[in-house]
Amino acid sequence: MSVHAVPRLSALALACALCSSTAIAQDRPWYLTLDAGVSRAADPSFAGGRLSTRPGASYGGAIGRQLGPDWRIEAAVMYRNHPVREVSSPGFDARPGDADWASLFLTVNLMHDFAAVKLGPASVRPYVGLGIGRAQEVDADLSTGGVAREFSGSGSARQLMAGLRWDYGGPWTADLGVSYADAGRIRLARTGGGAPVEARYRATTVTARVGYRF
Repeated sequence: MSVHAVPRLSALALACALCSSTAIAQDRPWYLTLDAGVSRAADPSFAGGRLSTRPGASYGGAIGRQLGPDWRIEAAVMYRNHPVREVSSPGFDARPGDADWASLFLTVNLMHDFAAVKLGPASVRPYVGLGIGRAQEVDADLSTGGVAREFSGSGSARQLMAGLRWDYGGPWTADLGVSYADAGRIRLARTGGGAPVEARYRATTVTARVGYRF
């Protein structure tokens, strides 16, 4: 084999892999995903003080459809939970044992996939996305004098996403991505009555995703 033939064969192999991936996406336009990751919330101001949080877990999933070679749309759910390390708000226990700052996001995401790059047996496509929807529940489980108190509320939500999608030419895909979620300022009602609290919810999440096309 000549030296000049090697680049041609490599290009041909890449073209075949991309054509195979495109054909499978067209034959199986729908997909399901399972998502899991690590999330970091911005520490919000809360009732005259601040909640200091630790990184926490996130998990969820999506059902989506390929709109063409470069676009996808999906309905997604994501739950994030961040342990509260310290509360500086007056009247609250400073270091509550089981306190958390959590959210449940329901969004519709529009995704754009960029040109693929061959990497081993897979073609890898960078992507970006925009999601809008609802923070169905944002809640803080805190304590006052050792007594548990819950504050919860809902509001509009939005998120920005970017990442890499591994396509192995079959029904299975894998993602590694990062998202920035923002629910703005949400009015949190206190369970059992009492004055509500306003707090802004923001979180950055690194997510691994496994998808199946059908």
